[in-house]
Amino acid sequence: MRKIHFASNSIRRMACALLTGVLLLPSVIACQSTALTVDTTTAAASTTPGVTTKAPEAYPYPTTPQTPSAAGLSWEAGQIFPTFPEGSGELDVIVGSNLTVEEMNAYACLQGHVNAREIRMAVYVDSVEEWAKVYGYTANKATTRGERDAIVKKYASEITGVVIYTSRQAKTCPDIANLATSVANIKGAIPLTESIYQAWRKRGIDLPVVEDLTDLKLEDKIDVYNYLYNHYWKDCSKRLLFIQDPTFHQMRDLAAASGAAVIHLSCSSDDMQELRIVKKFFADLTPGESMLMGWNGQERELMTTAAQYGLSCVPADYFCSPSLFARDMDVKINAVPDMPELENKIYIAFYFSDGDNIQYNMNAMKEYWDNGSRYRGQIPINWTISPALLEVAPGMMNYYYQSATEKECFVSGPSGLGYTIPVNSFGANQGNNFKNDEYFSAFVQLTNRYLAATGLRAVTIWDNLSASQRQIYTSQGTYLYGLTVQNLVNGNLNLGYTGVTNDMLIQQLTPGYFAKNEEGTNPLTDMTGDIERAVRHLGYDGTAPVFISCQVSIWGFHNVPEVVSFEQHLSEKYAAIYGEDVVEFVRADHYFNLYNQANGMPYDLTLRFDVTVSASSATDSAALVADGTPETVWEASENGEEWLALDFGATYSLSEVSVFFAEMEGEKYTAADNAKAMKVEVSTDGKGWTQVATVADNTEAWVNLPFGAAEGRYLRITVTDPGESGIARIADVNVNGVAK
Repeated sequence: MRKIHFASNSIRRMACALLTGVLLLPSVIACQSTALTVDTTTAAASTTPGVTTKAPEAYPYPTTPQTPSAAGLSWEAGQIFPTFPEGSGELDVIVGSNLTVEEMNAYACLQGHVNAREIRMAVYVDSVEEWAKVYGYTANKATTRGERDAIVKKYASEITGVVIYTSRQAKTCPDIANLATSVANIKGAIPLTESIYQAWRKRGIDLPVVEDLTDLKLEDKIDVYNYLYNHYWKDCSKRLLFIQDPTFHQMRDLAAASGAAVIHLSCSSDDMQELRIVKKFFADLTPGESMLMGWNGQERELMTTAAQYGLSCVPADYFCSPSLFARDMDVKINAVPDMPELENKIYIAFYFSDGDNIQYNMNAMKEYWDNGSRYRGQIPINWTISPALLEVAPGMMNYYYQSATEKECFVSGPSGLGYTIPVNSFGANQGNNFKNDEYFSAFVQLTNRYLAATGLRAVTIWDNLSASQRQIYTSQGTYLYGLTVQNLVNGNLNLGYTGVTNDMLIQQLTPGYFAKNEEGTNPLTDMTGDIERAVRHLGYDGTAPVFISCQVSIWGFHNVPEVVSFEQHLSEKYAAIYGEDVVEFVRADHYFNLYNQANGMPYDLTLRFDVTVSASSATDSAALVADGTPETVWEASENGEEWLALDFGATYSLSEVSVFFAEMEGEKYTAADNAKAMKVEVSTDGKGWTQVATVADNTEAWVNLPFGAAEGRYLRITVTDPGESGIARIADVNVNGVAK
């Protein structure tokens, strides 16, 4: 699996401690290259040309309690979700039909403990079987009670026993199941009602009782979760906290394996007693290191409360059996095609929503993806997806990457690694709830690492960002090309937010998630109207390009053919006006770079068609460093110091380079193959070279190196110390520049 590292944010444009507020000027709902209102405040550079940069010290991750199951997982510092050890690929499967909630919870927890040692067991519900086949698993299915009992007996020695509670307790307060699950998770046991426990004993499944909760007098969830917090929370993992309805079994295998607590509390101010308990749990977690998983049905209340504590949440209400899918597997990022040449067109980046929810990635997204296979590739479409899949289900992310066309681009759903609402525009807790800039910085750094490991270059922000948050995201989100924002006010688009910070576009979506979709109307017609209003507002006349980002709720658009029809309708409409096709849908990575090119700001020159690459050796593979993916690696054919050079075909003002080392490939190479030291030089003629940056004592998988603007047609990277292996290797290079 591609490991998660910090890029060298210490050498990015600005340190968090130097953040200052900026004046955010009102703008239009889309962007026009000739009349742009921007935030012109830029961050002070933290480096100067020729400076030697040293990789930052390892981030101080806390030591958290580990359960017997967790001890068998791969769960390195900086890794948010644990990795389960692979087995033979043969599964003992309990078919989850006609079973009680209590039984499903018990089987799911058993699965988690078993798979933490080696993936061998599954509970099949919903789409689990379909994805298990994608992963290559084979199944021995248990459909009868006797067959299910045989599985429990087979793995009984791998758990410590049971935590029992009564059906009466569950009837009085269903949340007792979450208490029993949480206790079982930290004790390596499974939760069972006393009646099921006794029935199992009669059938020869005689497990020891490690905790008896049957005498507890807990009348409501206030009592339940106060009891959990006061008696067991200290022993629970603080890396993950699950938020789950007590009647849901989904995700409990991951909670069991990771020794995590499971809660289900209101975050509404209308339920102050519950909210106070939630805040106690949240306060004990660590921004940038801890993650919430699950759902409580209160979207804005949950997200804004979590933001106050620097936390985000991976929505996962119906994501099933993650212990099957969280295997050690590399996410294989696709190469990025050359971006189109800039013309005076109406550029549109079209996004499907809801990719932050991994149950959508598992279920509805696959349905839309597969059913639209005949139409995907006709026009560029941007699919939001969760960076959390890198660890939770890398095989799912690979399924989409490996079957994607060149015209399809993946971007992160709101608002990075985990859903968060930094600035809430309507409903409860309006305003900035992510007020602590240090917390937000930790979130962005964490997100940036996962974006780089999954190839996601853009993030949708839900709903908006404050001035300091824009500075943080654009300065520390070193892998990003751009951001979009929802910017809703009382559920409606607020027509007036688009800006640029640190040469990065932050653009309001139009339409956004709440595109009109009333009964009796065609959402395509409504969206066409939104685009037409944006075009009129920008005053497009064919003499300069305009840029419009639009996102629609996937639940309102039911298939890819509708989007193809939408694009054809727009193209025909404007072709009739201008006598040529002026509407162009583009990939998000191309979109943000075209925008910067049109507006005289640095963009990634390696996306251009006319870039060539040469090298001191292995010249036949040198071009691989400019293909947009770390999956292909330039490897020198000689030991020792080696170089490669990029020729941009014309002179540019160059200002920044990102270098991705061999470890980013994820499978063949490791940290031992990363370069330890290198220097970066620029030249106008390929003969005289000026050094602009160096790296020494590198410990990172990739580095981002901004430098003072330097004029050059060529950029040369010389690996002066190839590292342990002795062979210079580079997986990918991005170079930012602007035409002279």
